[in-house]
Formats: sequence, C-alpha cells, structure tokens
Amino acid sequence: MSIPPRIGFIGLGIMGRAMALNLHKAGFKVSVYNRTRTRTIEFADLGCQVAATPRALAKMCDLVITMVADPAAMDAVMEGPEGVASAFAGGNALLNMSTVSPDYTLALAKKCFTAGVTFLDCPVSGSKGAAEGAQLVILAGGERAAVDRYAPVLKAMGRETVYAGPAPAGTALKLCLNLIVAQLTTALAEAAALGRAQGLDPALIFEALGHNPALNCGYFNLKKENILKREYPPAFPLKHMLKDARFMLAEAAKSSLDLPVTAAVERLMAKSYNSGYGDKDLSVVLANLEEPLGARKE
Repeated sequence: MSIPPRIGFIGLGIMGRAMALNLHKAGFKVSVYNRTRTRTIEFADLGCQVAATPRALAKMCDLVITMVADPAAMDAVMEGPEGVASAFAGGNALLNMSTVSPDYTLALAKKCFTAGVTFLDCPVSGSKGAAEGAQLVILAGGERAAVDRYAPVLKAMGRETVYAGPAPAGTALKLCLNLIVAQLTTALAEAAALGRAQGLDPALIFEALGHNPALNCGYFNLKKENILKREYPPAFPLKHMLKDARFMLAEAAKSSLDLPVTAAVERLMAKSYNSGYGDKDLSVVLANLEEPLGARKE
C-alpha cells in the first residue's frame, strides 16, 4: 500500500480554498501557502501547516498543487529564490490546476521534466458551487500513468477526470470548454436585454427554457438569480474569463482560425472590465448590454 502524498496547496481564492478544504476532508495531509496570509487562518485552525514561502511549502511536500489566477501569479509562486521551482528535486510532483496558456503550460512541463519532477496539467471545469461540493470535472493532461497515480487526489476535488493527453492537452481542453461557457453567458445576457427592450420580464425566458428539454441547461439555472436580480456575486470572475478568451483567440490565430463570436464576446467582456466590473461574475456583461435601456430599468 502506497503512502499518501504530503500535499502543498498554493492559491486559496474562490476555487482553491474549497479544493484545499476537500483534500483535508478526504484525509490528506495538506499544507498551504497564500499570498494574502489571512486566507490561511482557517487552515491553521484545522491543523494544516502554513508555509511562509512557496519554496518552504515545496520543501515540506511531495506534491504541490497550484490554483492561481494567471501566468503572472504562477510566475510569482514558481520563480525566484523563494519560488517552488527553487525547491524542485527529482521524485516530487507539480499539479497545476490554474488556467494559463498552452504555451505557458508546455514550458512548465519542460521545466519539470528537466528537474526530474512529475508534471500534471489539470485545470477544472466548474465554478464555486462545484468546487465546494467536490463536483468539479478535472481536465487532465500529462503522462497517463501519473494521472492514474494521483487519481485519489483528483477524486477528492472532483466528480470526474477526463484524460486529454500529454500536456498541454488539459489546458487546451479547458479553453474549448470555457469558450462555450463564455458564449452561453453572453447569449443569456443578450436574451435578457432583448426581452427587457421588448417589455418582457426576463423571468419568462427562464420559464420557457425550463419547459424545453433541448434548451433547459443547468448552467442557465446557475446564472438565473444574477440575471433576474441584476446582482453579480463572483462564482467565475469576469477578469478570469476575459483572460481565457484572449488565450483562445491567441491559440486560434496560430492556425489562422477565425473565431468571430468569441472575438465579439472578448470585446464585450473587455468593455465590462473597463467599466470596473472585473471582480464581479462574468454574467455582469448584462449591465453593459442594458446601458442603452437605462430609462427602462426597474
């Protein structure tokens, strides 16, 4: 019987906090690091060790999991004299669950290979509620044997793992899924804005969707209260989806692939971001769509 890995978790934001808590609940020995140290207090209260630096965390753990916002945040925890990479030693492992670009992921995989470190590229599909309920879908890239080896760790955080292939296949699959999420959100927001422009209560849209098995999408139900109440607590912050949309467009451009709808969604999200809505849920694009209807707002 193999010894469970000592897990170091970096990034205790909306998603990471829930994922790290689920690992602890599953019985794993979890240590944590977070740039904002106050977010580590509840983990210290649970008996988890809190590291002062990413390097210190990596030194005490067999497996380091990163769940941070973007490539800049990854660089901040990976690089430099106190970064995770400075503590790399053959035999340990890095599991990146952050959504970064395929190019960044590939470079990270190569760095780990050179250092003799197992690398897994495992972003997730699902937002706050799925993370809290350990119902995420994990999109796994890397060596299949390594994915299988750490299956119990992944299972503690998600309901299913989809193996995509060698890194950066997990990241590539995540961008494809987030393209759909971005367009579903915009479609719902545009439908609500069009309904209000015609004098309809957008609640009728959700009622009609609920009666249509072909269109009754669980994701729409997740965003229903945001749309109807015009309140946007962040389950998936707009700024993160905007980042991902730009990764999608960059990847498409490499193959001279035109993604006209995604390009339009990126422009709308950029407008919302520039309106100061970056930290709100991505459904906040509705606020910008309804600007011309200002006089009609309830």
